[in-house]
Amino acid sequence: MNKQELGWKKVDELGGARGMKAIKAMEDASPRLARLALEFGYADVYENDNLDLKQRALVTLSSLISQGDAGRGLHYHFYAALNVGLKKEEVLELINHCSAYVGFPKAIHALHIFQEVAEEFENNN
Repeated sequence: MNKQELGWKKVDELGGARGMKAIKAMEDASPRLARLALEFGYADVYENDNLDLKQRALVTLSSLISQGDAGRGLHYHFYAALNVGLKKEEVLELINHCSAYVGFPKAIHALHIFQEVAEEFENNN
């Protein structure tokens, strides 16, 4: 399997139809950025057995929360975390834990985004 195929496979595992749609939209806007995301971000970074997808989701979310992500990253990765099997309570505890390290404004911002995503996820699954 080449890196493009492996990248698409990981996108599907993480984000399902939502992930596939996001990468296809990126591909329409910037084929090169989509290729880099697929080949490096998903094929290289995610293709390793030392961490499972749940652990990787927690690491990714911690990073995005600490950055104060105001874009689509938190939405997508909160959805992916639920999609790979993290429980709502586990994600909420991650947000709570991050508050001690990143500050309450970033944690509260993440909580609001997670509430939206969790409701949407529950309604669609």
